[in-house]
Amino acid sequence: MKVMAQVGMVMNLDKCIGCHTCSVTCKQAWTNRDGMEYAWFNNVETRPGQGYPRTYQDQDRWKGGWVLNKRGKLKLRSGGRLKRLANIFSNPNLPDVSDYYEPWTYDYDNLLSAPLQEHSPVAQPRSTITGKPMKIEWSANWDDNLGGAPEHGHMDPIVKKIKSDVTDRVNFEFEQAFMFYLPRICEHCLNPSCVAACPSGAMYKRAEDGIVLVDQDQCRGWRMCVTGCPYKKVFFNHATGKAARLGA
Repeated sequence: MKVMAQVGMVMNLDKCIGCHTCSVTCKQAWTNRDGMEYAWFNNVETRPGQGYPRTYQDQDRWKGGWVLNKRGKLKLRSGGRLKRLANIFSNPNLPDVSDYYEPWTYDYDNLLSAPLQEHSPVAQPRSTITGKPMKIEWSANWDDNLGGAPEHGHMDPIVKKIKSDVTDRVNFEFEQAFMFYLPRICEHCLNPSCVAACPSGAMYKRAEDGIVLVDQDQCRGWRMCVTGCPYKKVFFNHATGKAARLGA
C-alpha cells in the first residue's frame, strides 16, 4: 500500500479530566443509526481497568495485531489465510454483546403519561436490542474512576502481566489506588492488521492521508477485521451486516 501522508491526532493525557465530552459528541454524530447502538468509536477509559470491550488488550484471547515469526517477518496473530478461511463462517475470536455491553434506553414515556399516584413513576431501563426491560450489568465506562475496581480491577490484562514482575499485586484499595484517563480512538496504523485480515479487501488505507476506511459495497461481513484490530475499534453493524468505522 502506498500512502502519501499520514495524519495523526495527539491527546495530552496530563490534561484529560475524564469528562467524556469527546466520547458523547462522537457518539451522537457517528452512531445515530440502527445496529450501532453499542458502538463507541471514541471512548475514555479509566486505567487500570478492563476497558471496552472487556479485556480487549488480551491478545492471547482475541488474536489481534501482528507477531514476528521465526524468520523475523510479520504475520497476523489470528493466523494465515488457511486458518482465517477455516474460521470465516464461525470466528471464535470475536467479542460478543456481553464483552461490549447491551445498550439500553429508558422508558421516558412512563414518566410523561403515568397517572396521578402515591409514588413517583420510574423510567425503567429497556434494551435497545430487544425492547424489553433489562438489568444493567455493564457499560462502556462501567469502571469509570475505578468504580468496582476492588472486585474486578485485577482482570485488567496489563495488571495480570505485571503481577509476575512485582513483589506485590497492584493495589485497588482506596488509600493505595492510582488511575489515569485514557481516551481511545482508531489509531489508523501505518500497517493496519484489520486491512490485512479482511478476506474481501473491503478495508483499505486512504492514500492521501492514511485514514483507514471500509468499502461498504465490498464488505461481506466476515468480521475478520474485528479480530485483527488489537484495539477493537472496528465494529460490526448488525442491522446492515457490514463492518463499521468512524466516517464509513
